[in-house]
Amino acid sequence: MAAQLRLRSFVLFSLPPQIQYYDGQFNDARLNVALATTAAAAGAAVANYVEATGLIKDANGQVTGVHCRDKQSGRKFDVHAKVVVNATGPFVDQVRDLNGKGVKHAIVASSGAHVTLPEWYGAPGVGMIVPKTKDGRVVFMLPFQGSIIAGTTDSPCQVTARPQASAEEVAFILDAISDFLQIKVRHADVLSTWSGIRPLAADPTAQDASNTGNIVRDHLIFTEPNGLITVTGGKWTTYRRMAEDAVDAVLATGRVQVAHQCATSRLKLLGGQAYKHTMHTEVAQQAAELLPCSPACSSSTARHLAAAYGDQA
Repeated sequence: MAAQLRLRSFVLFSLPPQIQYYDGQFNDARLNVALATTAAAAGAAVANYVEATGLIKDANGQVTGVHCRDKQSGRKFDVHAKVVVNATGPFVDQVRDLNGKGVKHAIVASSGAHVTLPEWYGAPGVGMIVPKTKDGRVVFMLPFQGSIIAGTTDSPCQVTARPQASAEEVAFILDAISDFLQIKVRHADVLSTWSGIRPLAADPTAQDASNTGNIVRDHLIFTEPNGLITVTGGKWTTYRRMAEDAVDAVLATGRVQVAHQCATSRLKLLGGQAYKHTMHTEVAQQAAELLPCSPACSSSTARHLAAAYGDQA
């Protein structure tokens, strides 16, 4: 019934044929931090704002570590390991280039631009997709934290640490949803824009790795002759499978032994161990007890904190 009522709010606009679908939604920045803190709690040494400047090799030319540099302090240090895994997203080929000249690249970079619009461009709790725009591409509109996110693009791009949505990409998105909503979506209403880089995996052993026919939307794992393991491609929704496959590749080298099987399928991240659907209520109650003289914690704030931090809120 609730879904039918939400759908009616869109029908009131007399929109063209559309698709309403159900999907998961998450805050990628928060999940990334939760992964790092969970790894640290399990005993991992975690370092942020650090770049690899070179590979350490033994007398036989096998990779045994990485030369690193702290980008904030400039301090240089080395990390030694039995196995080195290159899991650096769109930058995997830059790390592989440290191996030497003539390395065939393993990814084709693709830009995905997005725009943020006021929530009145959509309907609360409804995510919509335009399955085919004028030029055959797909565009979506999703509610997120009181706004509407619209996107995306899929264009070849250069790998950079600070990707930005181009004017052409923003115009394409606004035009596509204007056609869909049958109302002019004004550029002045754009609250923000951003772009990410998809590391589309291309088999480096193929004759022409840049050929789109060799590009896969799944992840790819391979081992260099000198022992460097690279994992690339994939997406957030398969990150645990990617990690498990990468660790399996590490174990296959015989240089690392473990006495137990992979636990990722049942491992909860920090914030999830004691999480329950009433967590936002407990957050509001605790706020009232800890800050009795402050304004009451709103329902939206309590729900946001519970969703973002779980039992760590």
